[in-house]
Amino acid sequence: MRTVVEPRSDRAIASAISLRDERDRVALRDPVIRTAHETGSRLRLRLEGGSDDDAGRLAEYLRTTPGVLGTAARPHTGSVIVRFDGAQTSASAVLAAARTSRRVDWPEATGPTQSSWPRAAFDSAVLLAAATAALPTPLTMGAVAFTALPTMRRAMSALARSELTVDTLDFAAIVASLATSRYATAAFMTWLLTVGDLLLERTTGRARHAITSLMHLEVADAWRLHGDARVERVSARTLVRGDRIVVYTGERVPADGTVLEGTAVVDEKALTGESLPRERNTGGRVLAASVVVEGRIVLSVDRAGTDTVAARIVHILQGAGSKPMTLQKNVERAANRLVLPTVALAVLAALATGQVDRMTSVLITDFGTGIRIAIPTTVLTAMTLAAREGLLVKGGHYLERLARADAVVFDKTGTLTRGEPVIVDARAVGTRPLEDVAAFAAAAEAHQHHPVALAVRRWAAHCAMAMPYGPAREERASIGKGVCATVEGRSVVVGRRQLLRDEGIDVSAAESVRAHHRAIGASSLLVAIDGRLEAVLGYADEPRAESGPVVATLRGAGRREVVLMSGDVARIASSMGARLGLDRAIAELLPEDKAREVRAMQAHGRVVAMVGDGINDAPALALSDVGISLRGSTEVALETADVILLEGGLARLPRVFELADAAMHRARAALTMVIAPNVVAIALGALGLMPPALAATVNNGSTVLTALWAVSPLFTASRRQSRSARR
Repeated sequence: MRTVVEPRSDRAIASAISLRDERDRVALRDPVIRTAHETGSRLRLRLEGGSDDDAGRLAEYLRTTPGVLGTAARPHTGSVIVRFDGAQTSASAVLAAARTSRRVDWPEATGPTQSSWPRAAFDSAVLLAAATAALPTPLTMGAVAFTALPTMRRAMSALARSELTVDTLDFAAIVASLATSRYATAAFMTWLLTVGDLLLERTTGRARHAITSLMHLEVADAWRLHGDARVERVSARTLVRGDRIVVYTGERVPADGTVLEGTAVVDEKALTGESLPRERNTGGRVLAASVVVEGRIVLSVDRAGTDTVAARIVHILQGAGSKPMTLQKNVERAANRLVLPTVALAVLAALATGQVDRMTSVLITDFGTGIRIAIPTTVLTAMTLAAREGLLVKGGHYLERLARADAVVFDKTGTLTRGEPVIVDARAVGTRPLEDVAAFAAAAEAHQHHPVALAVRRWAAHCAMAMPYGPAREERASIGKGVCATVEGRSVVVGRRQLLRDEGIDVSAAESVRAHHRAIGASSLLVAIDGRLEAVLGYADEPRAESGPVVATLRGAGRREVVLMSGDVARIASSMGARLGLDRAIAELLPEDKAREVRAMQAHGRVVAMVGDGINDAPALALSDVGISLRGSTEVALETADVILLEGGLARLPRVFELADAAMHRARAALTMVIAPNVVAIALGALGLMPPALAATVNNGSTVLTALWAVSPLFTASRRQSRSARR
């Protein structure tokens, strides 16, 4: 296990974005975007080319554009309606934003479009009518042809790009069925394709508010200081480099800057993930969106607006892009490559024998429908089973990536640890018993609200003193150092070594204990009573009880590398890594640094699963192959994560990987169930040994059987639950 301390580069996010993993790119070309109609503050954009889901994805992307009030996708017309505030932007600016964006940067649509469910219902009605001959033949033929329009659209789009895809073969098979008056067969094919599309839509998507929920990092107002010492309240958006601003206790910092005057304790947990607030003095660096817990500081603005670290976090999330289901796309790509040979075989069989039925049998027997159903149904089943166990997976492709993951990255604070300091070691070095020292320390910290004071009070309560002392009098706190107080007429000092030295107290007796604390990754707190050092307390953010076993399980005899990424100092990160048996610990990282580290691992061919719980983890969660978060995490971490452990906490993490392995094994088996019988059917159809009706039965029957097999674990699980309930 090694510790790496990385520099905090201001260009790290730009580097992370430039390292985009090619696996996240899609094969389709970017569509051409034009203005279809413009009226006042309403704009309709038309997309030419691309895929059916591009309208929804572009609508999601434009929704986060400054000045845009709302968007609505119209997939059936390939357009996007945009409502915007004319005071902040314009139609030309919105069009420019759409045109300069890349399709790979558009987030996935949130779920089924408004037209998906009615279309599925209509196709179901047409299938019923065709199967029962409830309508006259011309009406049945027209209705079935209407249900085939989406397939025709995809096929024509592929042909326009000079490509032959499974959609082309599907459409040819539907046309062949209609031409031979097999309306029920054609209707069944279009119905299966529609249901497949609906399933695909339901298995994709990131929560729509993954980006917008992070916007609370932005600070609306700032106190700008003028040369005449006058303080003016201004919009944070108006700040520029070199401005001087004042930040008071309890306020969020509006810009990245350097401290010119004052001392403050700053909570940077939202950005660095560090568990404890840090003291910032003259010359220190302060980040936008951090909170001043105590004190007052004057800053010189270094970066403001969209250039701050907080703003760049948002930029990373906006550019995270979609994460396609690799297995699904690879199989569909392979099926597309078989289209031309399949068509050639069908034509040759017809020409060689003069039997059109041979051509129809081959065209009807394709892999497209089965492939569209097999994997989505399998992964939906796995996702349902996971949800029953309190494990929320936001898409099937994340199960696949979990199964392939060979690196697991952990945030420290709140993930592997509890997220709050506790007293882990207490040693008396004077004449008083430790219980008495605890009573005095708790009384001195009674009016303090920072995390270490709370830890001291919890520790004192755990010591179960018989006679706790009342609150301190004549209390004097020193920001970032500790507190001096009078308790029961005695002078009590609780704080860092420097504070006791300033008070003229000999601290030499604490050195050996402090060395021990450094060795175990803890910080030291000294307690003196009446000018004499009495005890040394060690405090740290302790690991969860389950962290060690989870790490050991995930490593799986070397199957996965387990890495710690933390905003804490190297000493603490290194100690934590050694205690938990991690392979590596990387310390002192900002959110952008974590994102860069994830991309660097991916650039070396690693499939990375990131486990985090805070806003500071959001960029790494979004850019990793799979982002995992725990229940109780920050809202943005939950929205950005691809997998959420709703029940059982960190201890349930290995179970997610187990379910992913099982799901991918079942998905591959389902593909075999689709491909094998259809390969046989194509061969027999070309030889004239399988008529079109039987070919359609094999093709559609294998799809239905595969779908039933894919969902069978749900019934098995339900039966087990029923038996358990009866017992």
